[in-house]
Amino acid sequence: MSYNWNVYKLFSNGNRAKAPFAVVEGEDCESETFMSKVRKNLEEKFGAKAALTKYKIMRADLPQEERADVEKEKNLVLRNRVFSTKISALGLDLQNKRTTGALVMSENTNWKWQWCLLRMSSNEFIAALSGEFDSAEEAMEWMTEEIARIAK
Repeated sequence: MSYNWNVYKLFSNGNRAKAPFAVVEGEDCESETFMSKVRKNLEEKFGAKAALTKYKIMRADLPQEERADVEKEKNLVLRNRVFSTKISALGLDLQNKRTTGALVMSENTNWKWQWCLLRMSSNEFIAALSGEFDSAEEAMEWMTEEIARIAK
């Protein structure tokens, strides 16, 4: 059975282009003959530079979003909401300070794992946003519980 396959350019940072720059027809995108045919066609169409480009090929009739990325992004948004809630509860004045939340183990956390607020440019410790944890897994579990509490 033959399918249409979308060919996406992969950028040097690992992200793929949002729109395919070519659509090819074939049976199995994993086979060497298919890949060599695609590369040959792309080189003929776009020149020698196409040989140096990395590609991602996805079947056109299937969803093009990568589910893991969507879930990861959603989780980051919810994690940021947890950070915002904790920062508000602490009453910190962060005007004109670029900050980020992170899971940290350092001298400031008594060498235990802790979710903290850090200055973005220097990773300077500003405040603890959670209790101390003996393992990173415990800290991730705590964050999962906080996300569940906020998402209700």
